[in-house]
Amino acid sequence: MYQYFLISLGVVCVVNIVYYLVFSKFVFSKHQQGASLVNEVSVLVCVKNQEELLENFLTQIKKQSHPNYELVLINNASYDNTLELLEAYAKDNSHVTIVDVKNNEAFWGSKKYALTLGIKKAKYKNLLFTTPNVEITSPEWINEMSKLYSVDKQFVLGYVNFKKTKGVANKILRYSRLITNLCNFGWASMYKPYVAWENNLGYTSDLFFENNGFSTHMSEQTGAEDLFVRQAVTTKNVALATSPTMAIRVDSSLKEWIVERSNQLKHYTSTAKFTLGLLYFSQLLFWILAIISGVLFHEPLIYMLIGLRFVIVGLVIGKAAFKFSEKEVFYLFPLWELLSVCLQIPIFIKNLFSK
Repeated sequence: MYQYFLISLGVVCVVNIVYYLVFSKFVFSKHQQGASLVNEVSVLVCVKNQEELLENFLTQIKKQSHPNYELVLINNASYDNTLELLEAYAKDNSHVTIVDVKNNEAFWGSKKYALTLGIKKAKYKNLLFTTPNVEITSPEWINEMSKLYSVDKQFVLGYVNFKKTKGVANKILRYSRLITNLCNFGWASMYKPYVAWENNLGYTSDLFFENNGFSTHMSEQTGAEDLFVRQAVTTKNVALATSPTMAIRVDSSLKEWIVERSNQLKHYTSTAKFTLGLLYFSQLLFWILAIISGVLFHEPLIYMLIGLRFVIVGLVIGKAAFKFSEKEVFYLFPLWELLSVCLQIPIFIKNLFSK
């Protein structure tokens, strides 16, 4: 029985280690640097019944140091005071463009339809997208994101994590998002990203229209960013915005995160689902085998395997935490990993058997 446990634990440790060694190429690379000149850019913000968030958001965006950007505020058929607040802000700011989207029978409440109208209205071809519920970590956000555009780089993938609050749930969510970003950026550096955040990304209008926008999935209510990534992004045309000056933070509860994660998984490719599923299941198996074999067999080889796995995986995750300025969620990382895996597995299983 000892030999079976040793072989099983060894295989699972190798699988875990290989994953993180693959991602280490990205983790130990430098932040991508853009051009020295700041590109002209249109920042698009889609708003629907979020009047309570607008004052804080507009105050943040006004602090941006970009010398020449257009702010496209898209009112997606709101029925509160959103439109009035946007129009009042536009009167005092000449760089603001308002797009007022009315509901129609074909695209009732569709965010993809609203974004399409905003993209058509935008003055500049370089586009950035965010949402009103964000915390912009630096006044250089627009500057640094726009610098990453070039002839070859038409898609800018930004970093997003949750705002820091008290409680264990928040640390689990921030750790889970850190790992998601690590996997996504690591995958993007070798192949292509499998997810993009609506709060922090950019692409050119040329890329959008060359790929017929959201036309192939306009009827689906979710997945605007993820599905566009699948059809338009390659490892050659994507720029990775990982510097702390280009980071965005958002509010989220555990319930909201579970809904978001479930929706995202529906739009992943089969390859991405298999790859991520294997990672999370191998992590869960590692914990089960490590605990059982550690209790049953007091053998040095067992402890060496467990220790080696923790050292290598911990080194890569720790480096990623420092790279993304998420040092706090790395402390006690074995605990956060176990809790995160236990949270992710049921979501993966549910999505395998539900449409």
